[in-house]
Amino acid sequence: MASSTPTDTSNNLDEDHLIQHVTHHWNELNKKLAHVPKFQNNHQPGVNEERIKELESKLKITLPKEIRAVIKIHDGRKHIGYGLSYRLPTTDLLPISQWEPYEKDNDTFAQDLFQCLADKNDSCADKNLHEDAREHLKAYIEGTEKAEKHNNECKLTDNEAFQSLPCELLIIGQGMDDYAEQYLLSIRSGRIYLAIHNVPEWRLIGTFADWIQEGLSNAQDQKDELKEQHEEAEVS
Repeated sequence: MASSTPTDTSNNLDEDHLIQHVTHHWNELNKKLAHVPKFQNNHQPGVNEERIKELESKLKITLPKEIRAVIKIHDGRKHIGYGLSYRLPTTDLLPISQWEPYEKDNDTFAQDLFQCLADKNDSCADKNLHEDAREHLKAYIEGTEKAEKHNNECKLTDNEAFQSLPCELLIIGQGMDDYAEQYLLSIRSGRIYLAIHNVPEWRLIGTFADWIQEGLSNAQDQKDELKEQHEEAEVS
């Protein structure tokens, strides 16, 4: 079951113990994928502290402790084909160089999310996103109300208050292209979400450990499909 408070784990562990914690989870999934080595990330190196600080400085954010430990062990990798359906962190986590704010340069998807969050009767987004995207949601609602008073269309690109805010949701992964899937990291809480834009749906995964467990479960349940797709996959 997904945790709604992933920061509890990282706050109770120092960096060395947190590194050990996430290393265990990476190793657990890679062991499960031994029969499909293209989908492992054993040989994918991690990133150093300097590279992490460069990203944080560029985006004016501080990454949650857990995700810092995750990418110090293994950075993400290039997208495989048109994406896989197994929710595996070993395949779906993107390189840190491709991490981008969800709220900017992603206007259509972000517009749909905040429209959903602003509608109290719409349940397509997990309730925790109201807190994790609260500053952008506030700016979106205020901008929408202002535009409606002047009978104007409310576009995120025209909402100066919205655009001026630092990132709250960071794109850290990519799933199936057919469903326009993206994995979102909450800078505030460390929660990880899966956005399935062609549904649309924004669902909570939880902690990195929760993501690993989902991958383990899917790898077991879809073992034959995983093997078949592995034989066809072209990995650079």
